[in-house]
Amino acid sequence: RNSAPTCRMSGMAFGGADEGESGGLIARASDIAQGLNYPKTAFFHIAFKTAAILIYMFGSWFSSNFVNIFVLCVLMLAFDFWTVKNVSGRLMVGLRWWSEVRDDGSTDWKYECRDGNLNATTMDVAIFWIGLLTPAFIWFIFGVGSVFRLSFDWLLLIAIALALSGANIVGYVRCKQEAGTRLMSGLQGVMGRTGMGSNVMGQALQSAAGKAFGL
Repeated sequence: RNSAPTCRMSGMAFGGADEGESGGLIARASDIAQGLNYPKTAFFHIAFKTAAILIYMFGSWFSSNFVNIFVLCVLMLAFDFWTVKNVSGRLMVGLRWWSEVRDDGSTDWKYECRDGNLNATTMDVAIFWIGLLTPAFIWFIFGVGSVFRLSFDWLLLIAIALALSGANIVGYVRCKQEAGTRLMSGLQGVMGRTGMGSNVMGQALQSAAGKAFGL
């Protein structure tokens, strides 16, 4: 007679623990979303990358056709490349890069950084850079595994993923360096006009700015 209520109480306790954990995850996700000025942009900045990786890892569970999995992955990677290059970089970190073909056939690479009116928070910036760099590392690990398994058909897909991710990484790192160069030039101009260029404080400011932007 006494055991039945005990079992019910135990079930309620486990149910309460599960609800507490799910509630904690939802609250954590809500806190992250509240720290973002561009939550929709951040979602798509991560979503296409995650979809491509999940399709690569688990696509064979749902389809044995290599071509279907390959095409879906490439589509997700293409969507991600366009989103990062044209939307999330401009909104979340105020950076943009593109290329123009000159009359002689050479390519001119352009890098743009927004000096002011950047509404992004530190959370936006962190998610942008983590979402930009982490998937490239994951694809690199996949590539090493494919070489050891001699899966050269999958290696072609991984090479495409690394090429698209690498193009955005190089573009935005150069944008950041361009922004750092402009910041350093501005600091030197200000310190030259105020007479701070020769003292210890001015040199410390230039050194800190250089380290922050890798200059």
